[in-house]
Amino acid sequence: MLIEYHDGETVELLFDNTLHAYRVAGKPVPSATKVLGIINKPALIPWALKMGAGWLEKNVFMDEEESPTGLFTYTSRMGLNQMVKGIKSAYRGTSGGALEIGNDTHHWIEKALNQFMDDEGKFGDDNMPEKPEGFETNNSISAFEQWVADNDIDFLQSEEKIYSRMDHYAGTLDCAAMVNGAMCIIDWKTSKAIYPEYHLQNAAYAKAWEDIHGRAVEQTLVLRLDKGTGRYQEGYQSTIEWNKNYETFAHALALYNGLKELK
Repeated sequence: MLIEYHDGETVELLFDNTLHAYRVAGKPVPSATKVLGIINKPALIPWALKMGAGWLEKNVFMDEEESPTGLFTYTSRMGLNQMVKGIKSAYRGTSGGALEIGNDTHHWIEKALNQFMDDEGKFGDDNMPEKPEGFETNNSISAFEQWVADNDIDFLQSEEKIYSRMDHYAGTLDCAAMVNGAMCIIDWKTSKAIYPEYHLQNAAYAKAWEDIHGRAVEQTLVLRLDKGTGRYQEGYQSTIEWNKNYETFAHALALYNGLKELK
């Protein structure tokens, strides 16, 4: 696709949907999310262990009678190798399900915005897209609908591809909109919390969006759509905050590029 900047320059940004990879002038360009992948996430290790322990508990059965040695014995229909493999891969089933919920929610919102933004950029009220199956996905969508009802929003762009000419990274932002009168870059999340790296990702999108449109971003918003309760959580960052976040993202980008050069 051809990105047209406010100063008249154009850049052709190529996107491979299968590999989820970007290229400019024949050279690969890292996405903002890939750059932030270098940040250590220590909470994932105990979470993966918890998933493995839960899987083991479901698939191994304790004998009711105590053994002569005073210990209980455990049985399973699986061999040792199968059990080890099951414990190691237990986290994938959970993360895969969460990813599917997030993708289905994003796709519904994208379809709704593209189909029902009228000439003034207002969200339509009638003939909404058919909602996908799944209790948790529908909870997330309901949270989004409630957020729209609670705020004055003019949607400007949805799923816009961006590229930073200065720092050479790319990405696809979820939404650009006027929220209660302020220019805002928005990222939808269906996670259990608003994690710090989400704000860094939004800051990267905001900086590149400003470069493209020549217009100031007054705030960024991580909108968490809770799949359990159907409620939303707002994580706003002011202009000062998101620009500070961008400095942190720039450090992560420098580290990412430096590590690539070492290979």
